[in-house]
Amino acid sequence: MPVLDLNDTAAVKKYESFVQSSPYGQVNQDLGWAQVKNNWEPRYAYVTDETGQIIAAISMLLTQTKLGKKFAYAAKGPVMDIANLDLLDQLMVEAKKALDGDDAYVLRMDPEVAYSEELDDALQARGFQTRNRNVADEGMHATIQPRLNMVLDLTTNPDAKETFDLYPSKTKSKLKRPMRDGVTVRYGSDAASLDAFYETYVNMANRHGITYRPKDYFERMLTTFGGENGIMRVYMAEREGELLSTGIGFKYGRKIWYMYAGSNDGPTYYAPYAVQTAMIQWALDAGVDLYDMGGIASQSTDDGLYVFKHTFIKADPREYIGEIDLVLDENAYTTLVHK
Repeated sequence: MPVLDLNDTAAVKKYESFVQSSPYGQVNQDLGWAQVKNNWEPRYAYVTDETGQIIAAISMLLTQTKLGKKFAYAAKGPVMDIANLDLLDQLMVEAKKALDGDDAYVLRMDPEVAYSEELDDALQARGFQTRNRNVADEGMHATIQPRLNMVLDLTTNPDAKETFDLYPSKTKSKLKRPMRDGVTVRYGSDAASLDAFYETYVNMANRHGITYRPKDYFERMLTTFGGENGIMRVYMAEREGELLSTGIGFKYGRKIWYMYAGSNDGPTYYAPYAVQTAMIQWALDAGVDLYDMGGIASQSTDDGLYVFKHTFIKADPREYIGEIDLVLDENAYTTLVHK
């Protein structure tokens, strides 16, 4: 049955194996993500071929809205080649079955696939609503996930063994500066490492006057993906025993994704650069294809995120297709979604 029964151990194992091994797999599509986002309701659907092997899957999380309708979100999903529109249509049939009775007004997807007018037009021709360049004027947070991402393609330098092999001498000298200043980096996947991260995360948020997630969110993340799972690591940069900067990364599928960061007050000694250097080394050691530094607002020197990330990634940002909405209730969609 293409709607996943979480009580069927064999089916769950098969589903999880597909998501983890697929070139389109993302940590947000892992079954464990529902444990992190434990205030959302999970639903899962998939499509099999004639041999019974899974060829497409979607992990959806649902939350209530002010209209009483539910919002269904497949973060960075579905797990499939989105350009195969016939397969996508098949998967949507199964997704609707999984959502039957939930009174959802939309299923939103935002796969990491490159934007093109051709794909955008083809999706709309199939009845989907898309949110990409048509909402770009609203800024980086017009979509749930940033559409412009800085991604280091490690396959373009297959002989690189160390982070410094990836860069010209000028950049290499800048990245070695923290080492010359006595900054060291270590990583962990335990409670003490998470404590170190959360200290810097809260301090950085308070400095910038922005909100931050509660600690139990990260504790669930660590329980699900840390420890022996080997998916989540916390990197910590220190100097003479003083904690300076941290970063959280996830190794999943064909990439390592740098997801969260923090830093303490005072001189940084370029510690955030040291954290990135170490995390890129993790990607090289793990033999993954990509190191994903996440989103930016724009490819401009006015954007501090771009300036920092451009130190490591000289290629242009990747522009993703954005949000693909399967509308289930037109009236609620019109009321709740601003195009």
